[in-house]
Amino acid sequence: MTTADPVRVVPVTTSAQRNDWLMLPHTIYRDDPAWVAPIHFIEKQRITPKTNPFFGFADVQLFVAYRGAKPVGRITAQVNRRYLESHPNSTGHFGFFDCLDDQEAADALVATAAEWLKARGMQRMEGPFNFSINQECGLLIAGFDSPPAIMMTHATAWMPGLLEKAGMTKVMDTHAYRFEPAKMPDRLLRLAAMAKKSPEVTVRPIDTKNFRQEVLTLIDIFNDAWHDNWGFVPFSDAEIDAMIGEMKLFFRSKYGRMVMYHDKPVGVIIALPNINEVAASFNGRLLPFNWAKLIWWLWREKGRTARIPLMGLRREVQGTPLASSMLALMTSDFLQEEREHPMDWVEFSWVLDVNRPMKALAELAAGKPAKTYRIYGMALA
Repeated sequence: MTTADPVRVVPVTTSAQRNDWLMLPHTIYRDDPAWVAPIHFIEKQRITPKTNPFFGFADVQLFVAYRGAKPVGRITAQVNRRYLESHPNSTGHFGFFDCLDDQEAADALVATAAEWLKARGMQRMEGPFNFSINQECGLLIAGFDSPPAIMMTHATAWMPGLLEKAGMTKVMDTHAYRFEPAKMPDRLLRLAAMAKKSPEVTVRPIDTKNFRQEVLTLIDIFNDAWHDNWGFVPFSDAEIDAMIGEMKLFFRSKYGRMVMYHDKPVGVIIALPNINEVAASFNGRLLPFNWAKLIWWLWREKGRTARIPLMGLRREVQGTPLASSMLALMTSDFLQEEREHPMDWVEFSWVLDVNRPMKALAELAAGKPAKTYRIYGMALA
């Protein structure tokens, strides 16, 4: 390959192109010590309509950019019908953007995704979403020097510039905060103590013996709590069923809390063990023995880090005098247990830049963000 070779972007239609699409990150990040290769088996399932419920309500196309015969970039374009039901704004999405430091390739990828969406009636393109806002989303723009937590993306320092030069502009930033359970701020404990003084407020672990019903309850809280958030899309029934199956394999009651108000669940916090700790050495492979290492790591609870992807309160208690103390109570109760089995850090992500209450709580516990991610957008002229 030379820079004189032409760039061409092709839709993924063959097994060879599919493999190029899946393996391209290994080319881009092979010298990046912060990158954690995604598990190949999981990634194949994500882009297979039979195994990913997202394809049941979305139109999706994968693209690979080649310079000569070598793959140099990738992207997806998708029309999410559930998103459009909640946001009838003719916006399509792109995702899985990875590219070598090659502006011509990036321009071609963005233009191809835009044309595909425009041909389907979309007037705007936003992303990256892999594949939706309820999965991995945002392009890393700060915090390149540390590995990502579970279900968070990684990027090179040049990729934001590629999208910006291709005509994309900032739509929304989200943040990831990392705090040490052993260094819980006194102010957080004082806020939690305010909730404890109220006889109507209690907190409890997730009941794993009644796991399905507990997940349905937390999704119900999520759909209510996040209803007015930017870009919100409720989970579909198929997504919920898939989530139950995936989480049940490794979830432990200590990784979740529900706050009760008058014996009704009104808030939830869920943490996930950061499997990137152990998967970093797999190079994407589960066979022949890495699957056993992963199961042993999960079963023995050997993790030193975790991520909190879900936390919120029902709208009926948001804005009330007890709201902040309820959030602090759930957080401190979870972290108090982790202090007995100390972790290096717990990540709270992703936090919308416009969500002042959550940012205030996160900054109280952790200080400045460890990582920032950006959603980009552009009009489809």
